[in-house]
Amino acid sequence: MDDYSAYRDAECAALYDAVNAGRDDAAFWLTMAREASGGPLLDIGCGTGRVLLPLARAGYEIHGIDLSAPMLARAQAKLAAEPPEVRERVRLLEADMASFDLGRRFAAVFSTFGGFHHLRTVDEQLACLGACRAHLRTRGQLVLDLVNADPAPLPDLPGAEPADGEPTAELAVWTEGRRVRSWMDTLAYHREQQLAECRMTYEIIAPDGHTRRLSETFPLRYVFRFELEHLLARAGFGLVALYGDYDLSPLADDSPVLLAVAARSD
Repeated sequence: MDDYSAYRDAECAALYDAVNAGRDDAAFWLTMAREASGGPLLDIGCGTGRVLLPLARAGYEIHGIDLSAPMLARAQAKLAAEPPEVRERVRLLEADMASFDLGRRFAAVFSTFGGFHHLRTVDEQLACLGACRAHLRTRGQLVLDLVNADPAPLPDLPGAEPADGEPTAELAVWTEGRRVRSWMDTLAYHREQQLAECRMTYEIIAPDGHTRRLSETFPLRYVFRFELEHLLARAGFGLVALYGDYDLSPLADDSPVLLAVAARSD
């Protein structure tokens, strides 16, 4: 993942927090942490600490790794504002999810909010799963949060921006006195590689009405249910559970996410 490109811009990292503040996955990750029997946790692709910090506040020791220095800097700044007992539970490290070595084992490893999709090849996916397995205690669990992708995407995907420059789907929030609209569109889809070239756009509207845009492009590789099961088996994991939403509902055709819980098979 040496050419990792997402969230290299510090302002985009800050806007990421604003537009994702309302995600409804917090209770799910607390449930997964409780199932880890109170042991230390590892969040790969932890970003700004959106999931990591609430878990630390809940009393869990947790380490976080990410390749984006601006995202980690924002996580570190937020951590600095926490009480000492929370700060002591957290370790942050800039590291590649496909080749990390932290020298210790964890009760559970989490990959939140589609981070696994940034791995673009099978070799990278297996390397990541192998590193996760090496960092898990016996019977430790790996939890992957993935998009429940359609194997035949339509040419115009939800969120795509039409020719007139206005997004067809958007998320609007207020942050620091500014209104921010955000959307993601797919610039191209390479079916043979299951790889989408995506663009995340933020439109920032100042109180005086001045408008500007920031955007970043990055690839995302889709992973489908049975493909994932084979990857997990090759990496030495046994599947424990599959969910289709953060409320632990079963996976179905129209499920918004694919949540996989796997355990070391030894």
